[in-house]
Amino acid sequence: MNQRQVYRLRAPASGREAMAPIEPGAVYVDRETGEEMWPVTRTLPLAPSESALLRTPEDLRICPRCEQLIGLDVSDCPYCGLRQPALDGGS
Repeated sequence: MNQRQVYRLRAPASGREAMAPIEPGAVYVDRETGEEMWPVTRTLPLAPSESALLRTPEDLRICPRCEQLIGLDVSDCPYCGLRQPALDGGS
């Protein structure tokens, strides 16, 4: 059982992102720019989870334009840029 939640971190000025589990009170710095990174969202699956993978099949959907697998929590397809339709509450 994976107890650690992974977060997406972002550096405000450069927009660079990283994914990592975070510890309260810790400071995260982009190793290339030296800019402080801030948590912006939790990634799926939410902890605690049976999986430590960032995405499981239950957390994916298919982009209607390019038919690539993308995360449920993604607003725009990273492959073709299509804005994804909102998910209904039953998905």
